[in-house]
Amino acid sequence: MKNAFALLVALTATSWSAVAQQQLRRSQFVTNTYLANPAVAGTEPGTVLSSTYRHQWAGFSGAPTTMLLSGHRALPNGLGAGFVLYNDDMGGAIHQTGVELTGAYSVLLNNQDAVSFGLSMKGNQFVFDGTDLEVYQPDDESLPGTLESTFGVDFNAGMMVYGKDYYFGMAVFNLLQDKLNLAGVDGDQNRMVRHYHFMGSYLYNATRLVAVQSSALLRMTDATSAQLDLNVRAIVNGTTWFGMGFRPQDAFVLSTGLNYGAFTLAYNYDITTGDNLLSAHSHELSFGYFVPTRSAFRSRPSSGRKARASDRILK
Repeated sequence: MKNAFALLVALTATSWSAVAQQQLRRSQFVTNTYLANPAVAGTEPGTVLSSTYRHQWAGFSGAPTTMLLSGHRALPNGLGAGFVLYNDDMGGAIHQTGVELTGAYSVLLNNQDAVSFGLSMKGNQFVFDGTDLEVYQPDDESLPGTLESTFGVDFNAGMMVYGKDYYFGMAVFNLLQDKLNLAGVDGDQNRMVRHYHFMGSYLYNATRLVAVQSSALLRMTDATSAQLDLNVRAIVNGTTWFGMGFRPQDAFVLSTGLNYGAFTLAYNYDITTGDNLLSAHSHELSFGYFVPTRSAFRSRPSSGRKARASDRILK
């Protein structure tokens, strides 16, 4: 049983079917792509601020909850900067809090396309609270009845090719696989797990008033099976959208959102379809604010129009 806790923090904690995730889970990756790839920082025509609250497996006592605040903006000469603050209660005994700071650089390939590279430095406080656990084997040394806390520094990196109506890219999280230094865990397993994200999206203008955006995000680790998020949404008049998504063997997702001036409001409802018997329902609510760039520099391909909040519906 020595490796029981190692499996908790390094294997099942990253699985789509498990109680918790080392990397923050969000069904609304479409409305804030920056959280899935640091290369997104600075690719919008202005400053983007966003806050998110996710309550996973609603109705189950001790269910995971995530709160985060993020922002990024374009800087002169193709540069971008961003930040993420997060508080992630992964259910019961495991909790993490941290901050990420991002720098990015975009290169125009032509008048319609560009490629962006991003690097984030992350400081993460990982806490395991064994003071109130009920376990099958109380004498298991890998589950100490104490409060353990460890702070570590790691990095995330990503790249993205994007244009007016599409983007695709990849990102790697926990590059250094920072060691957690928790008691009772083998050294090779006592660390954060490296995550890989592959994402893509395309926006099709069906009519003058309606556009359809299809998106996909593939999450992978060395320790777990791959998880695929598929999403499609209909965008009406550039301001309102209705969508649905699917994670095979995990959940079916319904989404809706509204852009009103500089403000964005989005809601997702997840219905569990897998073997999880804890709860069939998860809720995710996001609120965003967009400030257009007034300077002369250009952060991403555009049609030459003045940047508006409704113009950034793609990301």
